[in-house]
Amino acid sequence: MKKTLHVSVLALTALIAAQASVRVGGSAFSVNGQLARDHQYSGLCPVDLRFDWGVISTEPATVVYSFTRSDGGHSSQPRAVNLPERRSVPILEEWHLGANTPQFADYHGWVDLNIESPNPVTNRISFTIHCGGGAPASVRVGGSAFSVNGQLDREHQYTGPCPVDLTFDWGVIATDPTQVVYTFSRSDGGHQSHSSAIDLPAQRSVPILDHWRLGANTPQFADFHGWVELVIESPNPVANRIGFTLHCQ
Repeated sequence: MKKTLHVSVLALTALIAAQASVRVGGSAFSVNGQLARDHQYSGLCPVDLRFDWGVISTEPATVVYSFTRSDGGHSSQPRAVNLPERRSVPILEEWHLGANTPQFADYHGWVDLNIESPNPVTNRISFTIHCGGGAPASVRVGGSAFSVNGQLDREHQYTGPCPVDLTFDWGVIATDPTQVVYTFSRSDGGHQSHSSAIDLPAQRSVPILDHWRLGANTPQFADFHGWVELVIESPNPVANRIGFTLHCQ
């Protein structure tokens, strides 16, 4: 009798799960934390986009889902969320996008929520961003510093045993939130094989660092003069050089 009851409970649970179905009750689109009711944004870029779907199930169920985007991006693997009965649960996706360039002056895109189980559902949120809306962001170097073996060297000179670990530190400031693309070049002919990028907020100094292990207790480095140059490629070209001298003993 107990075994029969146990089998019946399992069968009932399976039946309920099989009968559960989900739907998207509504969706919303936000830009930089602000709801965009018309799914459009005009202003400076890049921006943080958020896509919000309210998903409802007829019965308690585990919903398996993924995302696809208009730029070809997609979830690397499906995700899952447990839903109660008849109560909307948010499913969110975020996308950092845009630049103050002609490519994004009138950019149309979308993100699809793809529910795979307990029943297939697809819901698309489309959007438009008009990047620009004002003077383009610009950056400058607010200051720089030079350190040897972790100690700040205000004179940009070092005398002592070598090799030493040199740190070059630039404080970069942007007029508006923007992405800065940069590289380094050095007095010995060294340079980065590819550019790097960093996102800057508005009007706040952000450090960009380069490290160089250099020197030896040889005549070549008894009076060695060198430099490292930060070369900002965009949003506007800027170059700033830090010179130094080593007296290796």
